Amino acid sequence: MKLRYKSILFKLPLLRRYSAIVLGRRCYVKSDQASQQLIRHELIHQEQMDRHGVVGFYFIYLRDYGINLMKYRNHDEAYARIPFEIEAYTRETEPEDIAYKVEE
Repeated sequence: MKLRYKSILFKLPLLRRYSAIVLGRRCYVKSDQASQQLIRHELIHQEQMDRHGVVGFYFIYLRDYGINLMKYRNHDEAYARIPFEIEAYTRETEPEDIAYKVEE
């Protein structure tokens, strides 16, 4: 996974509240640095994409978010209950080698 810091993507209204996002094989980070825990969280999303395929991952992710949003009527609650996020938050503190490349 390639890591890109200080991404302009986070100027977009839908992404302003987030610290990082994985799009395909790249991880975009809002600031000029990121904790190992945040990078690990995003690497777990990359593993999920490997398991389900990129399109499958985003389909399942957005489907689950939509269902949760209808059920809970609250963005934060809907986001927190996405199974992919639950897995990533649960596993982000596991010790494991992290391999990524910083892209300028």
